[in-house]
Amino acid sequence: MNFPMEIPIFQFFYWVVNAPSLGGIVASLVGGGSVLAYFLTLRWIADGGSTGDSEVYSYPTPALHHHESE
Repeated sequence: MNFPMEIPIFQFFYWVVNAPSLGGIVASLVGGGSVLAYFLTLRWIADGGSTGDSEVYSYPTPALHHHESE
C-alpha cells in the first residue's frame, strides 16, 4: 500500500498498526472486555432468576371462559 507518509495522521496510523506491543494490548483489552461482558450478562440473568417477586400470569383468564359471542 502506498500511504502518503508525509501526513502526520497516516504516520500515526502506520505506527499503531505496525507496533506488535500495541496490537497485543488492544487485543487483550477487546478480549478481556468481551469476557467481562459475558460474565456480567450471566450474573444479571442469574440475579433476575433468583428474585422473590415472581409474577404469575394465568392464561386463559376466567373472563375468556365465559365470554359470549355477539
